Amino acid sequence: MKIASISTILSALAALSAVPLHAASAEPVNITIGGYFTQSIQLVNAPNRRGNNIEDEVFAQDGEIHFKGKTTLANGSELGFRVELEASESDDQIDEHYLYLKGDWGKFILGAENGVGHLMQVRAPRFVPGLKMFDNRVTDDVYEEAYDLLLNNLDGAPDEADANVSIIDKAHMSTKLEHISGDANKLTFMTPRVGGLQLGISFAPNNADTGGGQNNAGHTRGSDVPDGQATQEDIVELGVSFKGMTNGIGYKFSYTGVEGDTVTNDAVKPKSTSTGLALQYGDWVLGGNISVYEDLHEVNLVDYVDSEKIETVSYALKYNMGDSNVGIGMTESDETRGDASKTSYEEMMIGGGTKLTEGVSLGYYYTKTEASYQAAIAADTTDDEVSAYGITLHLRF
Repeated sequence: MKIASISTILSALAALSAVPLHAASAEPVNITIGGYFTQSIQLVNAPNRRGNNIEDEVFAQDGEIHFKGKTTLANGSELGFRVELEASESDDQIDEHYLYLKGDWGKFILGAENGVGHLMQVRAPRFVPGLKMFDNRVTDDVYEEAYDLLLNNLDGAPDEADANVSIIDKAHMSTKLEHISGDANKLTFMTPRVGGLQLGISFAPNNADTGGGQNNAGHTRGSDVPDGQATQEDIVELGVSFKGMTNGIGYKFSYTGVEGDTVTNDAVKPKSTSTGLALQYGDWVLGGNISVYEDLHEVNLVDYVDSEKIETVSYALKYNMGDSNVGIGMTESDETRGDASKTSYEEMMIGGGTKLTEGVSLGYYYTKTEASYQAAIAADTTDDEVSAYGITLHLRF
């Protein structure tokens, strides 16, 4: 991906400074609270071996509380903020938090929020309330932990050497471009949609805190990168999307990319790209996304040790039936590593859901997954299967 010059960033800042910011006296800041909560009950089927005992019944939650405020300025532009409180996380309790300014001229975002590499992606449609085929924290964490237990210690090394090695991780299971900059403080600009076309650009000074700290001041240029310090700087994200309708068929397309300079290694610049397409005809929706992640080992050495390239594709077919819907989807990924080891992951999900009342939906699903790992010195590839039945109760408020 060709990185935008610093003049592009300065031009975006100049455009922001040119927007009048005089607030209309009759428009105080209006504060609202929203969010969502998903509760899932899963019956997991996984092999137990080498003393590992993977839980059969899993109760999982995913929820956020959103604090939002906005006011209308004298020129008609909207100035607002958003703070998201995680309801089921302990490490990153406060999620995205940022200011925004939007109008007929486009939208600026300043603060801890995902960039356009993530925001402008077209992905597979959702068909189970509270779950996402392209990124599903409710079930993915279960599978990730199971496969890390099942596929580790395959190269003959002592258990202690493999104890903290991640075999299957987020990039193997998700097409979201959030691994390089995450929620690090950044500046984003997205144009208005003209003739179906929209462009976007984001700039993050570094990824010292991908959870979105109060500032982005800290990074290191030493030979070693301590925990919590930046591994990339000058991270630029570019996005383009287009949507329209022809002969009753609606379509959406996106291409986004992220790239950053590695602080301790000028020769390696981790890069992620994503291409998405979705089609809708009547009550049928078909969509998918393919993402390519290069050199994530420079971003996170623990989760992506020696990872050179991961290709992940996610797609789904959904059929709407009034307040109910059904669907089927697939996620597949392959990874090559610098140490000659390889991993792969496949997931199939079938399920659906129905609206019980305003803001409340019930979902049901079956997922079957398979993962394999071929160690560098092993002659054979070892694989395992993990599956689950589940229901979800999803509330949005």
